[in-house]
Amino acid sequence: MKKRFLIVVGLPKCGTSFLYAETAKRPDVFAMPKGNKEVDFFRRRNDIDSYLELFDGGASGDRVYVDASPLYIDDLENSTSNMKTTLAGHDVRIVVCLRDPLERAYSHYLHDIAQNQTITAYAEYSFWAATVMARYLFPLAPRIKYLRENFGEENVFGFSFGTDMSAFQTKLRNFAGLEPEWSLNFSINPFPGFTSPQSYYNAEHDIELPLGGTVYRLPAGHMLIANRQFSTYLRAMHQPLAEKIMMRQSSLTRNFNTAMFSDETRARIYDDAAQAANILGIDLNFDSSPRLLQSKVSDEVPSDILNQLSPIYTLESAVSDIFDTGLQRSMNTTIQMPYVGFSLARDLARVTLAHQNDPAETHAMKEIMRHVIDNYGPVARYVENLMKWELARGNYKEALEIFEGCGGANALLHPANLGQFLNARKITLPDEIVKDFQEAGIRID
Repeated sequence: MKKRFLIVVGLPKCGTSFLYAETAKRPDVFAMPKGNKEVDFFRRRNDIDSYLELFDGGASGDRVYVDASPLYIDDLENSTSNMKTTLAGHDVRIVVCLRDPLERAYSHYLHDIAQNQTITAYAEYSFWAATVMARYLFPLAPRIKYLRENFGEENVFGFSFGTDMSAFQTKLRNFAGLEPEWSLNFSINPFPGFTSPQSYYNAEHDIELPLGGTVYRLPAGHMLIANRQFSTYLRAMHQPLAEKIMMRQSSLTRNFNTAMFSDETRARIYDDAAQAANILGIDLNFDSSPRLLQSKVSDEVPSDILNQLSPIYTLESAVSDIFDTGLQRSMNTTIQMPYVGFSLARDLARVTLAHQNDPAETHAMKEIMRHVIDNYGPVARYVENLMKWELARGNYKEALEIFEGCGGANALLHPANLGQFLNARKITLPDEIVKDFQEAGIRID
């Protein structure tokens, strides 16, 4: 018996999941895959019996089989060949989904990072790397032409959000035998996307973890990747790997500035998309002018992970405590706020309070600066301040020992420069000390 097949070949992040969700609402009309939405069958095989077994009801009945596998359009020649072999003699309709090409490419990039964090977290994965761009940018118009040549112009439909889809709905309604009043529900996009994962880890001390308006405690050595339904919580993470993942996270493209492409390059990308839309008969007006697309850093994790974490405070309670302080100085309020592990903001406030001899801080400024260096690393300004402390007292070798004990010149964000301090204090260093300082990389001019 002749069967009907609706194949949504892509593009990724253009509405394939939306069309899948809409057709799944009518199991009386559409036969849906038993498992995942993306059966991805035609990139590998071309056997009709095996293909039908992937769908609810198998080969029985007269429903329309819905296959929404957006990677078909990437592996187009192979997928098309397998479709034609497998579905020969049956009624086939092909749906191509379109979207602003750069917005679509960036959305696909973010989707891959979120869904494949167990792979992409291990290395630099910036969108702007040519090897990464090649996965998300490709010419569309030649693919549309190829599909129409192989399946017939009348059998290749175009779909897109943000434009009149009445003609598409009519074609789909007629093909599936749906009632005249049936239409797609465009009121809610169930798959908005544009989120990126966020990793949290510290091997040495507990840290504060902001999730959904509440700040939780993440114990030392534990790692959380906040990544919506793909979140991961590891209680005993291998430290070198965890630190590598944290470092690689900085390579992610969380802000996508299309002006990185020249006007000519953007024009080429958008001209191709406009040509694809025109071939499909979709009225889309693309704006190729530069703009900034930003991802939302994920702060959503499943409840089974959230229940393993200890809440410290809510953002509402913190703001309430801050506003209840009246005329109190911010540095005094800062040291009163709850925290776990270490708080750089709190310790910086303590340095200021100690410098002003505020009774709220009982430790000496020198002691607090040493605490900052020991716990956060060689903060250049405080390393210099401790060195100046010793220099003012004639302890030249002690100043050098502080510098070298913190890792030397390569450990500081900017070169240590004591020249202005020495001139202001009219301190003349012995020749041998000058030589030692210069060899160590300390500027004294």
